[in-house]
Amino acid sequence: MNGKNIALGAFILMSTICYGQNLEFSGYFENQLFPQKIGNEWKITDYNKLRLNLNSEISEKVSFSANYIYKTYHGNTSFNMIDFMPGRLVNSYASFLGVNQDSLRPLFEIEQKDENFLDNAYVTIYTKLFTIRVGKQQLPWGSGYTWNPTDIFHDKNMTDPTYEKVGVNAFKLDVAISNEGSITGIISVSDDWKKTTKAIKFHDVWGNFDFSVSAVEKYQEEIDFFTFQPANERRRMIGTDFSTELLGLGLWGEAAFNIMDESENYGQYLLGVDYTFENGLYITGEYYRNELGKTNKVDYKLSDWMRLFGNQGTNLGRDYLFLGQSYPVAELLNWSNYSIINLSDGSLILFPWVSYDLNDNTDVSFVGYLPIGEEETEFGEFGAGGFARIRVYF
Repeated sequence: MNGKNIALGAFILMSTICYGQNLEFSGYFENQLFPQKIGNEWKITDYNKLRLNLNSEISEKVSFSANYIYKTYHGNTSFNMIDFMPGRLVNSYASFLGVNQDSLRPLFEIEQKDENFLDNAYVTIYTKLFTIRVGKQQLPWGSGYTWNPTDIFHDKNMTDPTYEKVGVNAFKLDVAISNEGSITGIISVSDDWKKTTKAIKFHDVWGNFDFSVSAVEKYQEEIDFFTFQPANERRRMIGTDFSTELLGLGLWGEAAFNIMDESENYGQYLLGVDYTFENGLYITGEYYRNELGKTNKVDYKLSDWMRLFGNQGTNLGRDYLFLGQSYPVAELLNWSNYSIINLSDGSLILFPWVSYDLNDNTDVSFVGYLPIGEEETEFGEFGAGGFARIRVYF
């Protein structure tokens, strides 16, 4: 039995013991079927996911929470990044290396393997003056829906921005400075102090105006795709975000300026708005500017395309628009349409979305996505696809 299976067994045993002691034990099972057109072929991937949650109020001053995930993949589990990039750039890259395109494919292969890991596990200690949280935990920063310029801890899935994110190993200290104001300090340990991520955030609420100011220092790793060697660069981010309500409209925004040690400094900015009508119709929109992006598709480089698949998840273009609509067709049935538009190259992707609650513990979602755009644009290189998801809570 390997270490992961031992850890899973220990988690289940601990959960069973806690359940017997009337402590909180919960979770869900999820299945997702994911068809996608790659080139001229349709590929189908399917996964099963089991999430186990354990929460324990050990005392008035100490609590413990943990989540374990077991996930198995089926169907087509192998993808190649080359299939999602312009052939011209790939051929140029192969010529530079003196090889043919087929010999490059093994270097750009992505294999979705079964997963078995501790998602979150942390202890929280409460005192009158401060709260300390230690362990693998969620560190959500920012007010944006589709993008979060100020969040350097989590990656966001553009096709499903609200989907749960993997925890971050960190020490977090919260100090209350008013009824709703606080100062938060975070340390996420790396192999030495220099590369350890350090962050501080000031947050407060004035009336219906919720805002924060933050500063972060981290070392981020990127791959040089000409040498295939990793390179670390220090990134210092100064950011702010807010959310408020004005004349029935919800308003929010984020701004982050990134100071880089070697590459060019850049800013990221977001402004969002939403409104709900009396009949339940909900509309929303966000504008996003990423100064790291390009203003024209002819300026996209191989390294830009590779960032789409990397841990930064940075878009190719400079200016984007997100538009969304949601409407409760029936008591348990919701119909939505979302779109993300790359204003820099004119491409876009549409997401029709239908969700239905079978009961209090079961929900089903059917989501499609339709990319539209010319060749070599960000969304024009992607094939159509979607997913069907069922989740059962217990």
